[in-house]
Formats: sequence, C-alpha cells, structure tokens
Amino acid sequence: MQRRRIPSLDGIRAVAILMVIVFHICQRYGLTNPHTKAGVGLYFLLGLGGDGVSIFFVLSGFLITTLLSQEYEENGRISLSDFYLRRTFRILPPLYCYLLFLILFCTAVHYPLRVGTITGSAFFYRNYFLQTGQWLTEHTWSLCVEEQFYLLWPFALLWALHRGGKAFAAKLAAALIVVAPLLRIAIKISHPHDLTYPIATMLPTRMDALMSGGLTALLIGSREFETMYERVARVWWLLPIEFMVLSGMAKFTVGNIYRDSIGYTVDSAFIALFLVWVARNEHTWVGAILNSRLMVTLGVMSYSAYIWQTFFIHPANPTWANRLPWSVASIWVAAALSYYLIERPSLRLRRHIERRWRKDLAMANPA
Repeated sequence: MQRRRIPSLDGIRAVAILMVIVFHICQRYGLTNPHTKAGVGLYFLLGLGGDGVSIFFVLSGFLITTLLSQEYEENGRISLSDFYLRRTFRILPPLYCYLLFLILFCTAVHYPLRVGTITGSAFFYRNYFLQTGQWLTEHTWSLCVEEQFYLLWPFALLWALHRGGKAFAAKLAAALIVVAPLLRIAIKISHPHDLTYPIATMLPTRMDALMSGGLTALLIGSREFETMYERVARVWWLLPIEFMVLSGMAKFTVGNIYRDSIGYTVDSAFIALFLVWVARNEHTWVGAILNSRLMVTLGVMSYSAYIWQTFFIHPANPTWANRLPWSVASIWVAAALSYYLIERPSLRLRRHIERRWRKDLAMANPA
C-alpha cells in the first residue's frame, strides 16, 4: 500500500543534517573552544548540533515502527522480506558507492588505507571499533547503529505484536528505553577510560533514541498519549529548546556526565514529541519552513549528505577538498549526485523487483 509522506519530517531531516554538518565543522576546526569567549559564544550559537544524530535515530525508530505496525494492523502480519528489500536498496547503494570512492581515492593519492576502515562500515560493525579505524569512515558509526536496529527490531516488534498487540509492544519499547541509560552508567563506571567515547556509539547504549521514536509510534492514538500530548502541545516551543539548547548547556557545564547518563534519553523523548507536533501542525509558521521546497530537498538528500560530509570537512583530508567554504558546497554537490544517480535509480530498481515479486506470487496463487 502506498502511503503519503508524513508532513514536516523531510524538513526535520534537513534540520538534523545541517546540525550535524555545523557541529562537525566546529568540532574538527576547533571553533568552539570552551576556554575563549569567542569559542563559548560559537558553542552556543553553532556547536549544539551533536544531537542531530539523535534526531535521525528518533526519526528512524518512529518511521520504521509506524510502517511495520500499520502493516501488521492491515494484514495481520509483517513481511520481513519486503522490509529488508526496502532497507537494502535504501541503505547499501549510496554507502557502498562512497566506500568504493574511498578505495579509488586512496589509491590515486597514495594515502594508506586500512582494510578495517572499509569493512567495518561495509558490514556495519564500525561503531564498536572507532579507535582502530580511520577518519574516512568514522561517521558511519551511526549508520551501523541504525542497521543493527533494522536487523533486530522488526523481529522483536513482530513477536510483541503477536503476543499482546500494540500495548505489549509499547511496554517492550519502554523497557528498552529504560535499559539504555542504565547500560551507559554501568559501562562508564566499569570502564571509565577505555570506553569513554564508544559509550555513545553502540546500539545497546543508544537504543533509547531509536525506541523513543518506536514507542511514540505505538502510543499515538491511545487516550493516555493524546491527553499528555494536548498538554505538551500548548508549550511546544519548549521541546526544541530542550534538545537544542538546554541539553547542550548541560553538556557544556558538566561534560559528558549528563548525556552519558539520562541526557540522551531525555533528549530523545523531547525529540519524539516534537516530531509528532510538527507532523500535526504543518500549517503553522514552523510547518511552513519545514515543508518548504528548500528544506524538503535538503531532507531527501540528507542521507547522501551525511555519507559524504566527513570526507569534505575533515582536516585530515590530504587534498584541497576540505577547504572552507568550498567544502560545504562540495558536500551538497556530492549529495545531489549520489541522490539522483544512485538513490533514485536504486529506488526504481527496488520497485521493479517488488512488482515482479507480486506478479510471480499472483501467478503462483491464482484466485
């Protein structure tokens, strides 16, 4: 069944990728030095985009759970083969083209390339070995987290829906949300130095973001959720302030202690509620911005932009490609090429395969 796009969510993707790019520029060029007044000012003006990745995680959990639960309600089942076909053609072609480019690039400029840098991203385990890989694919940790989520959650969701419907599935999602900060705290206590950075890059310790989106998708329409949402909607502006400003202030003042404990969980809850609000309020001034042609265009190219942004803005790039401001323009040129030459043809091929599957199924099971 063909479903229309949920309003405003492409615009949210645009916001997320812009936050990530700005954050990485500030991070990699030391523009947000907390020891200078200018650095502090830039931190609060530009450097709070670290949570752009959390927005992507919550979005993924929300959309995947929405689509799968709707399919279950309509058909009484979830076609996992269809789901993984869609994910394969959505995720792999742009990523593998980027990895092929890296191999050719490093060969051409005689830049040493470790095999694990490529294989860790190609087989989605890079997020557990950040320290051993190279800068070329360091950003793919988040893609690994999402792919691991795609591998596991559909099975868990299908089991939960079979056992107790949406209510039981929501309880499962809530339990996973609770577990994530407990794991972060436990890892922080037991390995205070060895795993300081990877705490934020593993699926078990970031599943609260993905499951916050999933839980929200499962609760929408229930009396309890709608009652709570009505109250939140009256002060909707507090939602983005929390995850774009207050969370960053907490990180600035106490370091990673806040986010590594409950911070990511709190941020994810506020992001999830904000997604619902913008989807339901497309005719407000916020909705007008998020659904504008520019924001929608940036949003649909956000996946390719994320894949390419590290190559063009990382200071370790040995070529001229990382020179600002041309590097930022190069990100979007590469993203546009990837979207129109890789993503869209892959989508057409996927649809062709789906049509063939349906035709073959109809022939094998005539009415």
